[in-house]
Amino acid sequence: MNHEEHDKYVVEMKPLTASTTCKGQAKGHGLTLTHRQGPCSPLAANRQSRDSRLIFLQDQSRVDSMNIQGPSRALPNGDYGEHAQLPIQGGSPGTGEFVVTVGLGTPKVDLPLIFDTGSDITWAKCKTCHGCSDQQGPSFEPSESTTFSNLPCNSSECTYSIHYADGSRSDGYYVQDLLTLTPEYQFQSFIFGCSQSYSDDFGATAGVLGLGQGDNTLISRIESEFSNIFCYCIPGSESSSGYLLFGLKALSTCQTNKITPLIIDQDNPSYYFVNLLGIAVGNQTVSLSSESPTLRTVIDSGTTITRLPPSIYKAVRAEFVEYMSTYRVAKPLLPLLDTCYDLRGQENVKLPKMILQFENTDVTLDPSAVVWRENDDAQVCLAFAPNSPKSKMQDLVIIGNAQLRNQNVLYNIQDKEFHFGKGGCGN
Repeated sequence: MNHEEHDKYVVEMKPLTASTTCKGQAKGHGLTLTHRQGPCSPLAANRQSRDSRLIFLQDQSRVDSMNIQGPSRALPNGDYGEHAQLPIQGGSPGTGEFVVTVGLGTPKVDLPLIFDTGSDITWAKCKTCHGCSDQQGPSFEPSESTTFSNLPCNSSECTYSIHYADGSRSDGYYVQDLLTLTPEYQFQSFIFGCSQSYSDDFGATAGVLGLGQGDNTLISRIESEFSNIFCYCIPGSESSSGYLLFGLKALSTCQTNKITPLIIDQDNPSYYFVNLLGIAVGNQTVSLSSESPTLRTVIDSGTTITRLPPSIYKAVRAEFVEYMSTYRVAKPLLPLLDTCYDLRGQENVKLPKMILQFENTDVTLDPSAVVWRENDDAQVCLAFAPNSPKSKMQDLVIIGNAQLRNQNVLYNIQDKEFHFGKGGCGN
C-alpha cells in the first residue's frame, strides 16, 4: 500500500516474489498488454526467471541501436520497404518486455507480438521461414488464409531486411491480409512483413507490432478508423496486465487535461519527441534546460530504464541519495543501476516523489516507477541511468517503460498531443 505526502511516498515493503498467477487483469476493450515473462502473458508456458542483468544488457543494446541523429527512414514511395534498417528491439527475455496479441488471416491466427512505439514495421514469423525448423511459438502460414494476397510490387520493393545493433535481425517480404485487433475492429489488406529468416533473440514471440510513425506503420494503415490516436497503460508488476486502446476508446479512457506537445522530427520520423523541462525529486527540481540547452527527449516503450545526460543524471542521483540517506547502501545492480539500497527489515519505506515536468504539464510517477526492485530480496535501485559520456546521443533523454508504469499515455498524433493520467492497469 502506498501513502502519499507532499514530497514523498510511504511504501509498505511486502515480500516480492515471482507470482505464478495473473492478478489485476485490466478490464476494457482493446488489446491486453502483458509482461512477456509474466503469468498474464500468452507466452506464460515459456516463462523464464527474470534476470535483471540480462535485461539491462539488452536494454543498452536497444539504446545503442537508436540512431536518433540518423537520416530519415521513410519507405520507398511511401508504401513498401527495401532493405529497411530500423531501430527496433530483438532480445530475450528482457528486451521487448511487453507483448500484445493480434489476429492475422482467415481463419484468424492469434500472434503475440512485441509492443514497440519506436518501430515502423509490423512483422510476423511465417511458417515458410527457411531454416526455422526449431521455431518457437505460433507463426503465420499465408497459404492457409483465404484473405491473403501478395503485393503489387516488384521483388526488390517487396522485401525487407531489418538488422539491429545487438545482432538480432528479421528478413522477409511484405504481404497483405486481414488484421483483427478485436472482434469489432478488422482491417482488410493490412501490409506486414512475413519473416523468412530471423535470429533466435525473439524467442516464443511471433514478431513485432510497430506503433511508430511513418507511411507503413500500424497507426497509418488504420488511420481512417482510429484517427491516429492510441493509448496504453503499462502494468506496474509482472503479475498484472495493461491495455492498448485505439480511437474513440482511447480518447474516452485516457484523455485528460495534462497535455504536452508531441514534436515531429522529420529526420527521425518513427520517434515521438516531447519537451522535458525538469525532474522534481522530493522538494528539489533539476532543470534540464539550464544543464543542456540542446537536449531532446523521446518517449520509447521499447526502452526499459530511462536514460539521462550524465550531468542531469548526476544531479538527480544526488537528490535521491540525500533523500535515502537513512537507508543502508547496497552494491550496484550492474551494468545500469549504480544507486541501490538494502531495505531488509524495513516495513514502511519513504521514497522521494518524482515528477517529470513537461512543457505545459507535470506528470507524477507511480512509486513503482521510481525504483527498480529485485524479485528475490529487498534491494531497490534508482530506476534511471546515465548516457555514456562518449555516446553521440549523450544529450538525449529516453523515457523508458519503467517510468510509465500505471500511467495512461495517450498519443494524439492528429493533434500533435500527448495526454497523461493515472492508469487503470493492475498494480
